[in-house]
Amino acid sequence: MTDLITAGKLCKEEREKRGLSRKDLHNITKIPIDIIKRLEEDENYLRKDPYAYFLMKVLIDYYQLDIELERNPETDKKVENVKKVEDTEERQGFFIRLFKTVFVFLIGFIFVLISTSGKNKKENGLTDFFQLISNPQPEDNWIEIKDSSSKDGIQKISLKAKDYVWITAYIDGKEKVIKMKKGQKVKLFFRHKIKFETIGNAKNLVILFDDKKVDFEKKVVHNLFVDGDGVFYNGYNLAKEES
Repeated sequence: MTDLITAGKLCKEEREKRGLSRKDLHNITKIPIDIIKRLEEDENYLRKDPYAYFLMKVLIDYYQLDIELERNPETDKKVENVKKVEDTEERQGFFIRLFKTVFVFLIGFIFVLISTSGKNKKENGLTDFFQLISNPQPEDNWIEIKDSSSKDGIQKISLKAKDYVWITAYIDGKEKVIKMKKGQKVKLFFRHKIKFETIGNAKNLVILFDDKKVDFEKKVVHNLFVDGDGVFYNGYNLAKEES
């Protein structure tokens, strides 16, 4: 059994033996360059990051090294805890969406009853109803979404829409549904983390984190995480500059 630190050194030796740069390896494995560097040299990262084990296996499989990795109980526990949190949030999200569906149906039913009382009332009710459910927002200014009860430790990311985008997110565990029009800009404030459960029309969204731009090639993106260290998708930090 080989620990992650030893495996990282062996992978670095193998890369150099083959005359590959970290950028070459990134082009082959799609692992970000800064993560490759950490896998090869950063002992603290290898001990603590729950995704280090799985990314190291990608390198070992590519090099076809005869290495059996030693599991780290501490990081395995972190991965298990993350999965439990995600499962809990997924179940909560289902019941919240079900409640919202029933609520919208009832509002629509009430509106139909009110609208039968007369033409003028119908026209006024129609205007008020759409103002209520659409919550129109100005396109030229930044829209700020934050918990007014939060005080210290606030962090933020910025969203810009190149065209229509819809988002379901959990900001510190609280669900937010965000609909953005072309040119609209939104700032999200958080303490601990944001989970973007779904980003629809993700190709039209740009995320700004710590002056770094993150955009997407996919039309739909699921399970994107943001915390104080970056924007994580499938274990990769998309907000790290390649070096």
